[in-house]
Amino acid sequence: MSEIGFHIKEAGELSDDEFNALRRHYLVYAWAERDEHRNLHRDLDAIYTEIDGLVARGGLLPIVNSLNTCGRIVIFSTESSTLALREFQQAMLVEDKTVHLVPEDSPSTAMLDTLTPNDLLIVVTTSNGFARRQRAVIGRCHAYKVIVTASEDPALHAIFDDVLAFGKDASEGSSLHRIYATFGVTYFFDRLFAQYARAFDPLL
Repeated sequence: MSEIGFHIKEAGELSDDEFNALRRHYLVYAWAERDEHRNLHRDLDAIYTEIDGLVARGGLLPIVNSLNTCGRIVIFSTESSTLALREFQQAMLVEDKTVHLVPEDSPSTAMLDTLTPNDLLIVVTTSNGFARRQRAVIGRCHAYKVIVTASEDPALHAIFDDVLAFGKDASEGSSLHRIYATFGVTYFFDRLFAQYARAFDPLL
């Protein structure tokens, strides 16, 4: 599904499975609004409040410092999350920091095997599903590893050096998963950039 979302296809070019996966992804929250009486404004308020609380508690300071002192910065995520992360990548260029985006299905995943303890790997997986699929790849990477997530999984999170959780209910395929992945990731990385700029930009 993420590959479909990144490389736009005509509807007639999709297989039945691809079409149904795409349909579920984009309609799951609309169905939840109808059947579960979910409210987007209320859900977004909860997500943004959780992220703001993480910032206020100083939860982003370790990764802010790592962004400043590390060698290479790599963000590993699904193809669909990469779309939201490009804004962070471009913003960090203003701070003279190059961020490498490595999508799940990209040949550049081999880059992860070249990372050293002086490098930073950020894994973005709101439901943890992506990190579970890529656990072996992540586990053998020697970089300082941080996971950004909105779902609980203590056994999985144990392979990371730092866990940045801005929620706990974004199970894979759920209506909240879609909202966390779409809006939560964007807001989280906007706040991360703002924290970095305040700490290290000489004009702020």
